[in-house]
Amino acid sequence: MSEQKRKIILAIILASILVIILGGVSLSFFPTQQTTSPSKSNTASAPIIQSHVSPPMAPLASGEKGDLELTMTLAQTAYSSGEPVNLTLTITNISSQTINFTDTGLNFDFQVYNDTNNVVFQWSNFQAIPQFVAIEPLPAGGSVSANFTWLQTCNFNVNVQGDPVSPGTYFIIGQSGPTYGLQTTPIQIAINSGGN
Repeated sequence: MSEQKRKIILAIILASILVIILGGVSLSFFPTQQTTSPSKSNTASAPIIQSHVSPPMAPLASGEKGDLELTMTLAQTAYSSGEPVNLTLTITNISSQTINFTDTGLNFDFQVYNDTNNVVFQWSNFQAIPQFVAIEPLPAGGSVSANFTWLQTCNFNVNVQGDPVSPGTYFIIGQSGPTYGLQTTPIQIAINSGGN
């Protein structure tokens, strides 16, 4: 193989590694991440989209700290047993200026509590969390979002990981990762043994 071909192959390998490190590749086992900007369109890689519109009258909870607000939206609050619970967590820059957002492998998390205030599920439990830090500009009004699905299972310890929860009342609390320490107020949902 010629020296020029080796250099080209090395350049391609290095460029691929750089794309992966900078988050230009979306892997299916990570939550879908979205970034929005209020005043200009994004031209970044595939996992970044221009806008996110929540369904009208969607259950919403929020919490804020400093320049950031965390919101959580669900499509509904009544579910049949075994029906996936889809939720979206969004961190928004509520300041009037661009800030440096610290993007980590754990920007979002959520917990599910039962009606006796015991945690039955936490998204980050038993997850392989990528370990990286990237500082990204987040304009005023801009946001970063991720979509999650809770399959109505337990994972509070290894012995019950994947066991279905019983019908009843549950509370979901959205959280940012430890970098920002944001938490939403809880949204109450009902899991019914029959239809919604």
